[in-house]
Amino acid sequence: MQRRAFTLIELLVVIAIIAILAAILFPVFSQAREKARQVTCLSNERNIGMAIAQYVQDYDEFFPPSQYGGGNSGIPQQEWKGLIFPYVRTAAWNLPQQSGTWVGGGAFWLCPSYPDRNHSTSYGPHRHLFVDNWSRGPNPFPSRGLVNIDAPADKIIVVEMGRNNATWSWNYFCPMEWQWTSWTGYPNVQRDGSEISLQYDCDYTDTTNNPTWAGCGMMPRYRHNNTCNVIFADGHAKAMVRGQIMWFRNIFVEGGMYYCNNGPRPSWYPW
Repeated sequence: MQRRAFTLIELLVVIAIIAILAAILFPVFSQAREKARQVTCLSNERNIGMAIAQYVQDYDEFFPPSQYGGGNSGIPQQEWKGLIFPYVRTAAWNLPQQSGTWVGGGAFWLCPSYPDRNHSTSYGPHRHLFVDNWSRGPNPFPSRGLVNIDAPADKIIVVEMGRNNATWSWNYFCPMEWQWTSWTGYPNVQRDGSEISLQYDCDYTDTTNNPTWAGCGMMPRYRHNNTCNVIFADGHAKAMVRGQIMWFRNIFVEGGMYYCNNGPRPSWYPW
């Protein structure tokens, strides 16, 4: 009576074939999973975009501040998420803490691919449109609105942002030219801006030398198969491939503050 069995060579061939198939299929599965997360994230942004549009309609076409109060102002700190919350019926929102700071809650405010589920949001508005009035009491910066945007269908007002650390994050994304491209020669622009370099596309880690630097926490993050979901001033949202966002076409706003920290600006800069 003869016994039939696989030889060692046959077993090794089968194992090699399975390994090759796994190496081919696993990245495909990963991309499909990330695509599903991107769709959820884009749905979040569409709802946020509609809420911002309703706020703008109710407030004479002005955008909400990214934040105001707090610090030495004597006013409880409020953020843009709290201001548009009345127009968002599907999101959770926690009561003010003792410090007066509003914090977001619920998956609506977080991209499914955001690495820290304890943060209040992974989305940040355009700082030159959603003016930062933190710690400014009776003398706030003037509000910005649709009148400051020349092409609403091209100007990005909200992006997915990077992460700074485990306890806090920037409240807006930085639209400053030096963060995006080399000098464009404004107001006589010689060329369009270029996309930010890869070093700015990062998240906080324990090995990051300077985790609070704007390059990580204040810039777009391309988490979804090399794409970033954004919201435009006319309310529509879509995914932008790395290299597709141009500073002058999609970010620059006439009259925006020149430096992120409200520092000095050229004499020709209007505000």
